[in-house]
Amino acid sequence: MRFRFVWIGKTRDRLLAELEDGYLRRLEHFIPTERIWVPELKKDNQSQVSARLDREARSLERKVKEGYLVVLDEAGREFSSSELSARLQELMNRGVHEVSFVVGGYGGVPEPIKQLASLKWSLGKLTLPHELARVVLLEQVYRSMSMIRSLPYHK
Repeated sequence: MRFRFVWIGKTRDRLLAELEDGYLRRLEHFIPTERIWVPELKKDNQSQVSARLDREARSLERKVKEGYLVVLDEAGREFSSSELSARLQELMNRGVHEVSFVVGGYGGVPEPIKQLASLKWSLGKLTLPHELARVVLLEQVYRSMSMIRSLPYHK
């Protein structure tokens, strides 16, 4: 199995980018991992938002064609760390070869990508900036892999 983390736009905050890099390096010890950036299109006026999201959706679709697709979405299912770990273990046991995690940009994840999702996952009821949500996602996936490997990180 391998993990792909697909972001709309690059992480601009240096401190958050360093945290992302750190968790990605840690995850590489467990499983092949890849981070992919899809260009974030310019903020448009309200009348152009739909066209921008359509273009972002087409870019994302090219990156997440195969495997199991997890989309971060405020209306998605919430998991405890143990539940997430069990879900990832189940996917490994089923022989899923690739899991892609998608985090949208400032405009969120385009609706066509949400419709393709195997799982919509909510990090909770709080609204987080998308760059911080990426770090939380990576930390929780790392925590899950530590739990699967019975390492003490989770304790």
